[in-house]
Amino acid sequence: MLIAPEGDTRRRRHAHTECVLGARSRGQLVLKDEWLRTQPRGPSLWQRLRRKHA
Repeated sequence: MLIAPEGDTRRRRHAHTECVLGARSRGQLVLKDEWLRTQPRGPSLWQRLRRKHA
């Protein structure tokens, strides 16, 4: 499996599948999609448009 720490492809490295699965089961390695769900979101398109015309 290919791992790119914090999205930095210059630091990418390979890992054994068993090691990746073990880290995932221990909660030590999250997928990008899982991490993105925890990040704050900016205003939606509707909110930006409404604020622009207010």
